[in-house]
Amino acid sequence: MNRLKPGEVQYQYRHAIGGFFEFPIEHARKLLPSSMSPIEMHHGQGILSVMMFDFSGSQVGEYGELVLSVPVAPRLVPGRPMPRASFFPFLVGTTTQASREHAIELWHLPHFMEDIQIEFTVEEHDIRAAASQDGKKILNMHITDYEWEPVEHHYQAFERDATGTYMATMAMNAQFSENEEERGSIEIHQHPFTAGISAAGVNTTPFRELWMRDGFQTFQPLEKIGAGAA
Repeated sequence: MNRLKPGEVQYQYRHAIGGFFEFPIEHARKLLPSSMSPIEMHHGQGILSVMMFDFSGSQVGEYGELVLSVPVAPRLVPGRPMPRASFFPFLVGTTTQASREHAIELWHLPHFMEDIQIEFTVEEHDIRAAASQDGKKILNMHITDYEWEPVEHHYQAFERDATGTYMATMAMNAQFSENEEERGSIEIHQHPFTAGISAAGVNTTPFRELWMRDGFQTFQPLEKIGAGAA
């Protein structure tokens, strides 16, 4: 792990993959607090972000994670780097109870409250990840690579629960590949994890796909920015 400043929390990962998929804007709005607005790709089309992580080092050991989010407008803070993207995660699943309890306590993230399983299959130019729960399929995602480069990207994640509205600021340092070649895909299965989205309305080809490997995710201290949910 890298040296941290006071209050920072860091996670090391082998792979982090993501796909951005168009889905109806009204579905996106239903997943957000009324104070947040989804980004609209085209008229009537919002964005579903699906991220899958293979964490190799953290305060709670190794684990896998699946994150469903809606991209939203960033919160600009003077003196801080411009975020590359901002997200509202509406459901997170992890492969261990310890990682789930850690993220709920520290980051106030909404979780699927049972362990899931995530299997990564890595090839030279593409990677596949399959999420399931006790043999029941949740989703499969296929991501392809393009050109690789070392990066440090900055992101924001927002969350809201009964205790308040929060903003997490993070840096992602890794070898990075991104493309809009539309070679990736997703299969969303009927499962309680995916009940919040209408699979029939999700475009199964990502308009953007990304792959980070051998990297670090470093969080700044969580910031409370508003009141909690009623």
